[in-house]
Amino acid sequence: SFQHVAIRHLEDRLKRAIQQIHADDTLPPVDTMVVCGGVASNMAVRDRLSALAAAHEVTPLYPPVRLCTDNGVMVAWSAIERLRLGVSDDPSELEVRARWPLG
Repeated sequence: SFQHVAIRHLEDRLKRAIQQIHADDTLPPVDTMVVCGGVASNMAVRDRLSALAAAHEVTPLYPPVRLCTDNGVMVAWSAIERLRLGVSDDPSELEVRARWPLG
């Protein structure tokens, strides 16, 4: 089915990204991944990406499904979580790209 193929594509990209990060000694180890946006409201996506994360000893984080439909809400939720952790960035030092491919 289309859903199976689409999720497989996400799994392949995420697996490659995790492997590349683990192989790069200049990067901190990955122990958490955030899945957000509309795709995060799909329970099959959550199940399969959670299994992949577990296989790579990564903790998956998903926002509440009710927040997964509006990108503006997702951006705000992500910012709130970062601020709760005491993480903030200087906007003048950020590299911004319209698309940022994984692997």
